[in-house]
Amino acid sequence: MDRLLRQHLRLRSDLGLWNALAAMIFESHNAFSTEPRRKPHRCFVLFVVNLVAALAALAYFNFLN
Repeated sequence: MDRLLRQHLRLRSDLGLWNALAAMIFESHNAFSTEPRRKPHRCFVLFVVNLVAALAALAYFNFLN
C-alpha cells in the first residue's frame, strides 16, 4: 500500500512543496498569456526588500560602524 501511495503521489505533478512555494511567491499562471515567466507578488517583493534593508542596517551598525 505504501508503494502504491508513493507511486500515485509521484504521478501528481501539481502537489509538492516547490509548487506550494511557487504559488505563494508568483502570481497565478494565465493560460492565455504568451509569457512563460510569472511575475512575483508585490507583497513578496516588499518583504524581500525590507529583509535586505534590515540585514544591511544590522551589518552596517554592528560590524562596519
